[in-house]
Amino acid sequence: MKGKFIVIEGIDGSGKTTLAKTIADAVGGADLTFEPTKGVLGQALRSGSLGDIPPAAEALLFAADRAIHTEEIKKKLDAGIWVICDRYLGSTVAYQSASFGDAADWDWLLDMQKKSVITPDLTVLLDLDPEAGLGRVNVRGEELSRFEKLDFLKKVREAYLRLADILDYQVVDASQSAEKVSQDVLHIMEKKGLYAPQ
Repeated sequence: MKGKFIVIEGIDGSGKTTLAKTIADAVGGADLTFEPTKGVLGQALRSGSLGDIPPAAEALLFAADRAIHTEEIKKKLDAGIWVICDRYLGSTVAYQSASFGDAADWDWLLDMQKKSVITPDLTVLLDLDPEAGLGRVNVRGEELSRFEKLDFLKKVREAYLRLADILDYQVVDASQSAEKVSQDVLHIMEKKGLYAPQ
């Protein structure tokens, strides 16, 4: 039987990693993965070693990293392994469209990835006010990335909510406790036939 593919989207601090682990435990194990990946392109993007490159170039690199990652995900799914991915297609569209700020670029960001991505069985958008997200990141003592600026993240959140309408993301209020978020997501999974409580 083919594995299921679940994607968790949201700004930093929204609880994606915590939720991914909870879902994996609930379904009896899954491969947890993330983007940008640990591959050559992903590491370069994550580290910022490429310097200040144009948004279009950055978007193409994110898409290339995802295309390679998608082939790895397909193999796992074909082997019957569930895959839970922290960020996927939506992240590039939400973050890069916030950089571009142009509807034409939005269309390009979606179109250029059509042949290199697969449709998840479920995409959850953990929706959180950017101020709260940045507060959580600060509490963890992590160094803020160049994307983690309040005005920018407000645009990212707007883009994510627009994407949710277009691509049928399941929006969950991430301001709730981690336990309540998990309950809400497992309930969504149950309704979609992806989870059966023990």
